[in-house]
Amino acid sequence: MTPKTSVLSISMPKAGSSICDLILLDFYAEAGFDIDRIAERSQESSKSEPDFFKEYQGKMKLEGVYYGVARGIYVRDMPILDNMRLVVQVRDPRDCLVSAYFSYAKSHKIPVDPAKRAAFEEMRSKTAEKSIDEYVLGYAHSYRDRMRLLRQFVDRGEGVLFLRYEEMVLETDAWLSKIIEFSGQPMTDSLKERLGNKIDFTVDHEDPEKHKRQVIPGDHARKLKPETVTEINEILRDEMQYFGYSV
Repeated sequence: MTPKTSVLSISMPKAGSSICDLILLDFYAEAGFDIDRIAERSQESSKSEPDFFKEYQGKMKLEGVYYGVARGIYVRDMPILDNMRLVVQVRDPRDCLVSAYFSYAKSHKIPVDPAKRAAFEEMRSKTAEKSIDEYVLGYAHSYRDRMRLLRQFVDRGEGVLFLRYEEMVLETDAWLSKIIEFSGQPMTDSLKERLGNKIDFTVDHEDPEKHKRQVIPGDHARKLKPETVTEINEILRDEMQYFGYSV
């Protein structure tokens, strides 16, 4: 696969995938790629995101396009990805679960489509009825399944860039260097201008009402009961160890 092969970013919810997507967009736009963010298109459709992504394969090109980010297990049903370059970003799933609780209960953007809006509002109501410990225990197996799938893509090796959220927010220059090498796009003055403050990950204080609530890794240890952490560690142990997270 050449650097001009089309690219899709693959992640999991609450792993910094939105800002990673915007940064990758800047890199690939600077490199002369066309931009076609499928997830943005799916939000305007009455179809579910999995159905939209799978059906969109017929329109995808194998060269010269950055297709944005996909966060769902539906990517396992997209054989076209075998012929594309992939950027895979993960985050400590325990922190993802905590972030998801606050996001779906308070800050997540409400969909425009009426059916999707109704489903989201029902999910928000159910989330608000639960304690944070109940919520993360209920969704831990879902994150295990997502990480198992991401592991399969990372194991592919060729044409895959593996990134971690923790490096993005704490060692940004090293994280950007990996993207520079993978994309073949150097850090030019015009690219710096495109990126702007996207690569500034400082947050003055935690605000549950904001999408960017807080960025410091290890939030699960500050928000969850010790017995909850022990239980989700057992559920997620193999995948966390594979991706370099201590249990």
